[in-house]
Amino acid sequence: MIVSTSKVLYWMINYMPQWEAVSKEVDSLRQRLQGTIDGSLVSLNSKERGLRLRGPEKRIPLPYGLLLYPLLKPYAARFEVNHLFASGGERVLTPIISQHNGVLTIAKDTGLRQFERNRESLLRLRAIVVQGERDREVLLQLGVRKETICLIRPGIPIAPYRKAEEPFTILFASSPLTATDFLSRGIYLIIRVAALLPEVRFLLVWRKRYLEKLERIVSREGVGNVTIQSGLIGDMGAVYDNVHATVLPGLEHRSFIPCPRSGLESLAHGKPLLVSNLVSIASTVARSRAGVAFEPSTDSLKAAILQLQGDYSTYQANTQQYLEDNFSPSTHLELYRRLYQRVG
Repeated sequence: MIVSTSKVLYWMINYMPQWEAVSKEVDSLRQRLQGTIDGSLVSLNSKERGLRLRGPEKRIPLPYGLLLYPLLKPYAARFEVNHLFASGGERVLTPIISQHNGVLTIAKDTGLRQFERNRESLLRLRAIVVQGERDREVLLQLGVRKETICLIRPGIPIAPYRKAEEPFTILFASSPLTATDFLSRGIYLIIRVAALLPEVRFLLVWRKRYLEKLERIVSREGVGNVTIQSGLIGDMGAVYDNVHATVLPGLEHRSFIPCPRSGLESLAHGKPLLVSNLVSIASTVARSRAGVAFEPSTDSLKAAILQLQGDYSTYQANTQQYLEDNFSPSTHLELYRRLYQRVG
């Protein structure tokens, strides 16, 4: 059984809790399980240059991480559990943790080819945590034992609901990580639909990266009902309070992480979702009537927006109950606590 001195080492690539949802989840686990685990962190960073090797948080910029790679294996051996948050296709750190009581949480988007390339490492892990049914089915098809796979969804606390004022406003808060992800994330789809629904306002919360490209797209289409809010937002809660819904318009299964944080936080604030049927949570959201699922096409998204507007009070009333039923913070922590007990 794990006691307070048990050591868990978390592994990530690009740990950025100020920006990124998966980093926030790791940060929450480390803080809220204090007293049950002693949680340390190693992050290999392609987006930060600073090298930090002292203390419980070690941050190693790439490509230095490759030079230090031989030292990572003996460091991993010091811990009772090595827990990696990554995609199912991650091939740098997965082989290391698979030799030392490795746990992988598939918290990043993963293509089927990535899964298959990484099959041998996946089979060696002590446990694989999935956040949605699709990834569990993929792992079972690859031959991962059923007992190895755990379904643990992120824990999202409920926030007070505040009614938004008109005009009807739809939020998009999942800006792409690369310049070639605009199509996959549904940016062009949003702009096309905005042109067809001039009475609806679209708010795009955006990292500063690729802002000029977004501004060119909006300018070229000549849409006046699209507002861009860029940079680090100090109070995202206020943003959710002032919108009516959040859209997740992915064109591929891998367009978003398995449990997109902007969608979950929208539900926490009582704001329904417009979610592409290729996003992992689409079927449960639609079944619970906490939002409207649509095919990632112009006509389908337009129809979904009109459907949500036409029966808004019904969808809004189901949002927070859906979140409580599926993304309870206490359940999230308890399931991980039990997992560490079993693996360690």
